[in-house]
Amino acid sequence: MSQREQLLQAIEQDIRQDCSDYLSLRGLMQELYQQLLKRDSQQIDLLNQQILGLVEDVRARAGRRSKILAAFRLGSGAEGMEQLFDLLPPVRRTHLRQTWQQLGQLAGQCKRLNDRNGKLLAMHHEIISQLLGEADDHLYGPQSY
Repeated sequence: MSQREQLLQAIEQDIRQDCSDYLSLRGLMQELYQQLLKRDSQQIDLLNQQILGLVEDVRARAGRRSKILAAFRLGSGAEGMEQLFDLLPPVRRTHLRQTWQQLGQLAGQCKRLNDRNGKLLAMHHEIISQLLGEADDHLYGPQSY
């Protein structure tokens, strides 16, 4: 197998693995939201570790894709991927484009879930800050005897 074919297969495999990992990430992000609502810090920590592992794996594969695009002397980002798709035979091209689109959708869903989780965390932080601020006012503020 030629080096070119090995690189193309690596891209295909990485994109498939990214889809799988983003599906897992989506589930973890949904579970994280539930645990944030329950304020179960042990489960939150466990989920965050799992999420971090998946994010690191996805980031490594994205870096590898960039290097492969550079090896083929293609553009970067979406433009480079479109140029890469054109290097594939028609059936593989169609399938990989569909998988790439699915990956984009999954990434968007994960981003929205992450934003939702972040808003919940911010709300928790604001509530706690207000409670602590009120407690401080009562402890150290002027007392009316």
